[in-house]
Amino acid sequence: MIDRKTGALSQISVCEEVILSAGALSTPKILMLSGIGPKDHLQEHGIPVLHDAPQVGKNYQDHLEVSVYGRTKDPISLLGNDTGLRALKHGIQWTLWKTGLLTSNVVESGGFVDSSNCGRPDIQFHVLPTLVGDVDREPVDGHGVSINPCFLRPKSRGFAKLRSPNPLDSMVFESGALKEQEDVDSLVRGVKLARKILRAPALAKLVEHELLPARNEDILDTELEAYVRNYAKTVYHPAGTCRMGSDTDAVVDPMLKVKGVDGVRICDASVMPTLVSGNTNAPTIMIAERCAEFILGLDACANQRLEMV
Repeated sequence: MIDRKTGALSQISVCEEVILSAGALSTPKILMLSGIGPKDHLQEHGIPVLHDAPQVGKNYQDHLEVSVYGRTKDPISLLGNDTGLRALKHGIQWTLWKTGLLTSNVVESGGFVDSSNCGRPDIQFHVLPTLVGDVDREPVDGHGVSINPCFLRPKSRGFAKLRSPNPLDSMVFESGALKEQEDVDSLVRGVKLARKILRAPALAKLVEHELLPARNEDILDTELEAYVRNYAKTVYHPAGTCRMGSDTDAVVDPMLKVKGVDGVRICDASVMPTLVSGNTNAPTIMIAERCAEFILGLDACANQRLEMV
């Protein structure tokens, strides 16, 4: 391994197994730097090939959402509650009584919707009592509410590969977001429903008007599609770059062992063949629990498979 501060190399000996759990971007990076990955790509960077695994770094998937913003009539959102005396008050209230605003997870409500009549939900809603931005985008000014539809089963795929053989260099990463029109169409349906919810009688006493994508109710689907393509953002559910399977191209087998080498398992969301239809936290915990059972030899059937919903 390499020390990020000094650049010094050190060697660690392993008696049993190496367990990789660095996530959907860093786990394939570690594999490729170790010589496990697409042969041509490794040779391009002068890395000796330990095992030719073409699927390492491929099959990247993520959930995307897009916000529909509404202006509240009164200053009742979370805006300003994280600064000054208000923040101090919330901190004291939580410290002394474990009550108040700091008990909130910010995403105050949500839901699952079958927007395409396919028989199962394809959109998940995250509703926040504030106007949210993104990493590179400032939030809309003032008080308001954000209703965020997110598609659950993306068709688009991306990839992650090495920039260089230097472990300190960042990856070359292409999310493939919205490459498939079906993903765009799903978000457009979600935005339409979010706008309908924003105008519902139950919110009439709280919401003055819609801010984005448009104040007027009737707008063209082409305008909604343009809004989706401009404002869609990650929900931070990266997965799939070291997919599990029984086929020869899969990176890990159903016991989470890396194919083609001995003594290496992967224990994170990169093993998901397809992204789960919801938040990835609990499924990733389940993967970790199953991995622990495999390592300890607690699995009664050597061929038992890790099933994904």
